[in-house]
Amino acid sequence: MDQAFQLTAPSGRTILAGTARHDQEIKVRALQIQQGKMLAGTEGGQSNPTVDIPRYLKLYASGKLRLDDLITHRFPLHDVNLALDTVRAGGAGRCVLVME
Repeated sequence: MDQAFQLTAPSGRTILAGTARHDQEIKVRALQIQQGKMLAGTEGGQSNPTVDIPRYLKLYASGKLRLDDLITHRFPLHDVNLALDTVRAGGAGRCVLVME
């Protein structure tokens, strides 16, 4: 997180996704903030599932949200360990477990 903020352009924005450890600290120099550099956090994408999920489904159904293009591998459920090994080895982008 420190490195991401330090590498951000002077007028840029760093957005921290997810949750850091409760004891993790970030060092920020006051001058960086005064020059316009911004640091923000988000957990869970700040989503509202009752609004967002129907919206995503509509976008998917209309072809505007192309999720299928993000899937690099499909594995049957009984090959879950192979799927995990493939991801850990860096050989996959997004895997889907097919449950039949």
